[in-house]
Amino acid sequence: MKRAPVLLILAAVAFAASAGTFAWLMGRYLPGYPAAAMFMDASVIAKLAIMLAQMLTFLALVLGVIGLFVRSAATIFRLLLMLIAAASAGLGLLAALYGWMNIQAAIRAVGPVSFEVTAPGYAETLLALSVGLFGALVALGFHALLGRRA
Repeated sequence: MKRAPVLLILAAVAFAASAGTFAWLMGRYLPGYPAAAMFMDASVIAKLAIMLAQMLTFLALVLGVIGLFVRSAATIFRLLLMLIAAASAGLGLLAALYGWMNIQAAIRAVGPVSFEVTAPGYAETLLALSVGLFGALVALGFHALLGRRA
């Protein structure tokens, strides 16, 4: 069995889980607070990770569309798309880990707190993870599509 469809399904499930949890946290604990405001209030590291993941998503879109029209370069584009998928997912996971470590450090410094206090931090980490996984999903989708056309 080929790896690309399996990775595509795994990325789609992980994206759906993280984006769904992010939407639930925003609706339950931060009603009326838009995701754009969550991005603006995020830490500098999270903002950089989100912006880099968005740039990787745009690069995956460009390379995927070019690869659909230029069949002679499909092999190199498939390799680049797989690298973009790995980098985007890794970047999202790294930003989520950084945010989670910040939450744990703050809880350790302050003491026991309710989930309502830490919910914005968890929403920020899930936003970064969702953006990274979306970039991986786009890159893996084009990778699988180019593999079918080759």
